[in-house]
Amino acid sequence: MTNSNALLPETRPQEIEQAIASFQRRFTEAHVYLAYHAALPIALTPHLTYCLWANFPMDIEKQHLKVPWIAVADLLLSPLCQEVGHELYEMDADLRNYLLEQMIHHPSFGQKRVEELAHFLLSYVQRELNDSKSSVKTLAQAQRWTALAYLNPETVAHDLAATLAELTLSEKTEWLRLTSLTEAIATPLRQANFDSLLAYLQGMRQLTRGNHIQAESTLKSLPTHNNRIVVAGVTLPIPELQDSDWHINPIASRAPSLKSFKFETATLIRQPQLQFMGLGSPWVIERHEQQATLFYERLEEQISLEMVRIPEGKYWMGTARKEGDYRERPQHPVTITSFFLSRFPVTQTQWRAIAKTTKVRIELNSDPSDFKGDNLPVEHITWFEAIEFCERLQLQTGKPYRLPSEAEWEYACRAGTETPFYFGETISRQLANYDRSKRYRSGPKGRWSQQTSEVGSHNAANAFGLDEMHGNVWEWCADHWYHDYTNAPADGSARITDDRTFPRVIRGGSWIHEPDSCRSAYRNGIPPKNKVLTIGFRVAVSLHKANLK
Repeated sequence: MTNSNALLPETRPQEIEQAIASFQRRFTEAHVYLAYHAALPIALTPHLTYCLWANFPMDIEKQHLKVPWIAVADLLLSPLCQEVGHELYEMDADLRNYLLEQMIHHPSFGQKRVEELAHFLLSYVQRELNDSKSSVKTLAQAQRWTALAYLNPETVAHDLAATLAELTLSEKTEWLRLTSLTEAIATPLRQANFDSLLAYLQGMRQLTRGNHIQAESTLKSLPTHNNRIVVAGVTLPIPELQDSDWHINPIASRAPSLKSFKFETATLIRQPQLQFMGLGSPWVIERHEQQATLFYERLEEQISLEMVRIPEGKYWMGTARKEGDYRERPQHPVTITSFFLSRFPVTQTQWRAIAKTTKVRIELNSDPSDFKGDNLPVEHITWFEAIEFCERLQLQTGKPYRLPSEAEWEYACRAGTETPFYFGETISRQLANYDRSKRYRSGPKGRWSQQTSEVGSHNAANAFGLDEMHGNVWEWCADHWYHDYTNAPADGSARITDDRTFPRVIRGGSWIHEPDSCRSAYRNGIPPKNKVLTIGFRVAVSLHKANLK
């Protein structure tokens, strides 16, 4: 059990209340309103404080706050702030948290104003992130993380963890700097269930200060596996005491053994000659045997994930005018680096195997699906639960498992095709599970199955060896939802917004959806906390050649 309050500042409410009351008596209540706004940045300059005054003259109800301009100087020169450099001021961490808490519960401001302030601060520091002076860039990065902690704590936790993963034990100053920074944003990180990151940093601070007994106790409290933890998709090693010295041993995982496997592809072919005989225009399935490469990730005895190697390549993502709608445009070229993707959506058996392992951030229901069956895809799970599955899998294996980006998903689905489906121009009940009472263009119709089907039961893979990419269950992707592909990345990476409540991308359609929704290019987005009996997922992992055998 981790100490969730490990890096939370020790509150001194009475002392803080007295300081704020004294400040208000000396000036005005409007001055306190400015102090609320100035509490979000981790550091203040006269210019930044003036911009806060100028950009937030009213509350969320558009009522004027009547803060005088002189309040900027009054605040910076008051006991609420401390000068820490040339024209650089800070508030005590306890005081910052208290003022922000007061703002969140104030009817004229609330969480909405905190988020508005965070967006403003992100915009304010954007130019400084590329400044030639390292000191300016370092402060700007700290301000960015401070703002993002209230908008998208997952991004902050990932960035912090990635930075920590590169540090050595000898870099004590940097450990203490990052610990101090995390202290300032501990509250939103704790609310997003990143208790293990806070406890890890607490232990590392104790270690760098020479408090070895306390450090060992704190680090042992972490939910570790093979002496590592996972934070927002980043694996962090736990220092070990060896011969009276502490060491950080490199993360090691067994290189997967790649194997060839055979599968059948399926293509729908129209036979127009029958039309002239009055027999209509039926479609036939043409099958071919092919071969690809995969490795098996063992989850339990007799339970494994089949991870198929997706080759690197380029393709045109989205659709031209003859297909789809604005959400799939503009069509644009994307370059994909080789990665591995699970051959099928995660099944209920695979889900249960991971659901009972060490928790990373949230608990997992071992049996969440509406339709029961070991080899049926797991469904009725949130995006956050899919992420938890990936992070637990990473903790168990040491491999950086994740959700695919939607660019990777579409590339893997198309497998070199440019048609609406990897089968061809249409879809058939023999090849996929969808609302078969509807047809796509002149394709065949059939009866609706009314539930999910066992993965692989259609024996209709694409050229990469992936099955079930069309229909059965929607699949969560890593991306936040954007309404179209304007300014979409060309390198296959996921697009992330500054708001964790934004909808996430789902791809592939489901058993209940009409065939148009099951196309390779079709995309949609729903809130990440939604539990829907039509949504599952598959997992991805990127491995360097050095990690393969």
